[in-house]
Amino acid sequence: MSFVGNIFGAYAARATGQYNKSLLYQEAQLARKNAEIKQQAFENIELPRLLKQQERDQSSLLVNLLKSGVDVDRVGETPYLMMLEQNIENAYDVSIARYNSRVTYQNEINRSLLTQARGRGEEFKGELAYRVGMAKAIGEAGGNYQSSGGESILY
Repeated sequence: MSFVGNIFGAYAARATGQYNKSLLYQEAQLARKNAEIKQQAFENIELPRLLKQQERDQSSLLVNLLKSGVDVDRVGETPYLMMLEQNIENAYDVSIARYNSRVTYQNEINRSLLTQARGRGEEFKGELAYRVGMAKAIGEAGGNYQSSGGESILY
């Protein structure tokens, strides 16, 4: 009669695998949503803040340069060249911030895909345990039938 336990165990393994798959799928969905939220936070909060800060810094630099007067004996350090260099640094900072935001977003998406794949693996394990349990139950039931001389052991 242990084949009955094997059947119940098989169904329990299948149900556990399906539950784990759904749980990990929800976790993956949450990770994707968090990635979207982080991306939106960067676009709507961090990037405008960075651009405003750069604008304030550039304005302060311009005021300081105007207060210092024109000094033509310093080659390579004219106010125009200093402002140009500051603009290049600002553009570089924005590029780095955007790149970091994209990399973070892709990492979050990749992590969610791995979590979802882990869920499919759990479902596969459950299905495999189900099939093994059913095969074992069939084997034991057949063995019980043979050992009883062909009579049913359920009576």
